[in-house]
This record gives sequence, C-alpha cells and structure tokens, in this order.
Amino acid sequence: MVPDVPILLLLGLLGGVLALDGTSFGQFMLSRPLIAAGLAGIVTGSPHAGIVIGVLLEALQLAVLPVGAARYPEAAPAAVAAAGAYAGAAVDVPVALMAAVVFSMAWGRVGGTTVEWLRRTNVAIAVPGEGQLFSPGELERMHLKALGLDFARGAVVTITGLLVLGTLLETLGWIPFQEHWTRPALALSAAGALASSLRLFGRRRLPLFLAGAAAGVAVLWLK
Repeated sequence: MVPDVPILLLLGLLGGVLALDGTSFGQFMLSRPLIAAGLAGIVTGSPHAGIVIGVLLEALQLAVLPVGAARYPEAAPAAVAAAGAYAGAAVDVPVALMAAVVFSMAWGRVGGTTVEWLRRTNVAIAVPGEGQLFSPGELERMHLKALGLDFARGAVVTITGLLVLGTLLETLGWIPFQEHWTRPALALSAAGALASSLRLFGRRRLPLFLAGAAAGVAVLWLK
C-alpha cells in the first residue's frame, strides 16, 4: 500500500542514499536488493516483509554484473519501493508478494534508464569548452553537483515506484487472481534465478554453493 507521507519521504531519502552507493559514492554493497529491501522494511516497521522481498530480488539479481558502462537494471531504489509498498499489505498474501517482485524487476529497468540519462548529463556538465580550464574549486563543485543529481534521481525513482506499486496493490482486490499458483511461481522464479547465477561461480565452486544452499534450507527447516 502507499505509505504515509513521513514514511514515504524517509523511504525516498533511503532510495537516494542507496542510489549513490550503487555507483557514485561508497559502493559499500548497501545497494544490494537484500540490504536495500531489509532497510526499507525496518523504516516501515515490517523488517520481515523487507527480508522476504529482498531474498527473492537478490536471487534474481545475482547474475547481473554492473561492469563499467554496461546497461543493467538499478536494483536499490526498486527494492526499496517494492519493500515499502509490500510492507503495507498482508505479509502472507502471495499475490501481493508476486506483484511487488515483478514490479521491482520492471522498475529496476526504469531506474537503469535514468542512470544512463544522468551519465549523459554529467558528461555535458564536466566536458570543458575549447581552451577552458577548470579550477580545483570548480571541479569540486561539479563533483558535488553530480552527487546531488544522483541522490535526487534515486529519491524520485523510489517515491514514484512507491506510489505506483502502492496504488497497484490497493487495487489487487478487484482482480480475480488465484493465490494457489503464486507460491509455486515465486519458488520457481527464485530457483531459476539461482540456477542462472551458478555460471558466475563456476564448477569448482559448486560444492561451496550447494553447501551454502543446504545450510540455508536447514535453518529454514529448523525454524
């Protein structure tokens, strides 16, 4: 659901900060979907909902390699939007969970497009004219301006995603979804995503991957 205005603004600020962490500043891995959605869950008071969304999105994002100027979906603002909107819905409703995950994957593409626009804007700002030289102070101001633009972009993408997905979740009751197929669909999606990520680990690391998966299954079973 659409969060209250104070929560909406806090999630927007979180999305802006995590957008900076993705490329412009820090890169402390806080922008990973699991962390981003978990933080959004804490902000909304529903950490469980954030972790549920984050685990699924992290599995789907494992095979994405943000290398250099490659085009890739921006995960953090989309994950914050998905977790923030899903936290207002009933946590045990598979339909809302699937809608949030699908929306986040699509919204990540929108975020990735805005990153490309920002790169072009930064180039237009930073390239000097013929015979022009920038002073150290001017370079610092341009750098801070680029950071500010990236923060604002991430915040706008996050808030817009929250409004769109929150409105969508509020209307799901009017759509005749069948809940009995959503859980298998989510499980198959996560399993397929994890399987596609195996190529990143290679065959030599397959035993470690399987050991980690078994440990995770054991923890869930014992819980």
